Formats: sequence, structure tokens, C-alpha cells
Amino acid sequence: MSAILRAWTAVAAERPLTTLTVTNGVLGGLGDILAQTIESHNERHRFRWDYRRTLRFVAWGSLCAPLFHKWYLVLNRAFPLPSQSSGKANFIYAVSKRVATDQLVYAPLGIAGFFVAMNFMEGKDWVSAKRRLNEFYLPTLKANYAVWPAVQAVNFGFVPVLYRVPFSSVVSIFWNAFMSWANAQSASKIELPVEMPHMTVEAAQEKQLQARLDEKQKNELAR
Repeated sequence: MSAILRAWTAVAAERPLTTLTVTNGVLGGLGDILAQTIESHNERHRFRWDYRRTLRFVAWGSLCAPLFHKWYLVLNRAFPLPSQSSGKANFIYAVSKRVATDQLVYAPLGIAGFFVAMNFMEGKDWVSAKRRLNEFYLPTLKANYAVWPAVQAVNFGFVPVLYRVPFSSVVSIFWNAFMSWANAQSASKIELPVEMPHMTVEAAQEKQLQARLDEKQKNELAR
């Protein structure tokens, strides 16, 4: 494992953006395959790999990697970490500013961007994209705030810049798996397509959403 890490670091030092793009795409695909496996197990049916869905995650992960990397560099310059001699309070304050900026600026935009991008990659129109945002955006953002501030505090405070994108992507693999399990176990079965940065809304969810909208329209007409 250490030899693989050394080899990856050497390649990343020469071609950081290319290496991060490939790595993030691969990890995105792995996260989706794991999520599909858990979904298949929870629903008790034979696993059928939806490779198109996985390819969408690979594409999204590859697209986001350079953006993540540049964004982390911006946070580094805007909120430099103080030296150890300045005390823990100053260190915690600087990390807190990075996390707050990331979660208040990038997270809301990134989640919205994901839903729109996935919608169009699935061949759907803008009406479908707006429906997804209306239904899933706020629950997804709230779920994000329950987990990712703590993850990013570790990332920004202790992980070297070159490893921050892979670190967040590795955490995302387990985040995907947890959300898939929690969704299947939930009594209310709230659909939370949260996979930060790997998320999806499948055809069954689209039908479920449309049925709820149709029911609302019938109730309004009945009034």
C-alpha cells in the first residue's frame, strides 16, 4: 500500500490535475458500484450493474476534481494556517473559517450543480431538473451539514493539499453506502440521493415524485 501511495504521489506531483481527475473519477465509480450493491442487497434482488449510472458518476467525479483542487487552493490562500507557536486557538479559528466558507459557498452550489448535471446526463429536460431541485435540494443540503463539516475540518486542518481531493472522495464512498443503507432502513423511506459529490435520482424516484405532484394537483382541484 505504501508503495502504491508513493507511486501515486510521484505522478501527482508532476501532473496534479490529470492525476486527481482520474483518481476522483475512479473513486466516484467505485462509490456508485458499492451503493448499487447495497441497494440490491436491501431490496433482495439479484445484483444488476447499471453501468450507465456508474459512468455518470465517473464523469461527475472527473469533472469536479479540478474544481475541488482549485477551490482548496483558494481557501489556503484566503485562510492560511498559523504556525504552531501561535497557539491552538488561532489554528482552530483558521480551520473553522475554511470549513465555514466551504460549507456556505461551495456546498450549496455543488449540490445544485450535481442535480442539474446528472439530470441532463440522464437525457432529461429542465422541467425535470427543477423538480429534482425542489424535492431533494434542501434535504440533501441538511444531510450534508450533518456530516461534511467534521470531515472537512480534518481535511483542511491536517491533510496535505495534494491529498485533499482523494481524501474527500474516499470518505464519499462510505457516505454513499451509509445513505443507501439508511434510506432502505428508514420507516418513512425518504428518498435522499446524497452522495457528496456522488448523487443520483433514479427512474423509480422520478415516478414516485410525479405521483406525489399529481396527488397535490388533484387535491387542489377538489378544493
